[in-house]
Amino acid sequence: MNQYNLRILFIRHAESQANTTPDIIVGRQAESPLTELGEQQAQLLRHRLEEISDPYIYTSNLIRSQATTTLAIAPDLHHKIKIIPQLQEFTNGDWDGKSRKEIYTPQQLNQINTAGYLFIPPNGESQRMVQRRASNWLEDEILYNPEFQGTQEKTILIFSHGLVIKSLLHYILGFSDRYIYRFKLVNTGICEFKYTEEGWFPIAINDTKHLVK
Repeated sequence: MNQYNLRILFIRHAESQANTTPDIIVGRQAESPLTELGEQQAQLLRHRLEEISDPYIYTSNLIRSQATTTLAIAPDLHHKIKIIPQLQEFTNGDWDGKSRKEIYTPQQLNQINTAGYLFIPPNGESQRMVQRRASNWLEDEILYNPEFQGTQEKTILIFSHGLVIKSLLHYILGFSDRYIYRFKLVNTGICEFKYTEEGWFPIAINDTKHLVK
């Protein structure tokens, strides 16, 4: 049996401009920058991550995730950052940037709730599609990669987005897809797991101790 001793941290990006418009359907919004608060959150996160030596670092290709990563990771480790498109936030397609009130009519919400994580917005992605691309990458790049096998602990930092991380939690923990949206993930919140030859072991969900003053 192959041996694994992985410490995996899934980290949501810091607050972005898109997070300040709750009446708008955010979706992907690839160019949304961090807010001033978001930059402060990322700096606090950096103090939290300083105790980790020689991590493997991955980030979504969207600006808010990359900016969070570069602020939260010491400059001498920036060369280790790998940009992964499969970790980018999902898209609502034609609905991205539209008013929630306009789109989420009672009839539309009923259709969404009936289909659950299989619902696909016009020209967008379903939660299932997001989960497949993110979990396939996780398996191919890390879980089934001989580089990560062995008894010595390896720490992996994965910076991504709310729905992507929630979808990965669903993949890892196997709960009903109806709970995906019920998980609260704060900006820069950490979901930490151990992964061994025996499988996944949850350590923390939405850990935000670094934000507490």
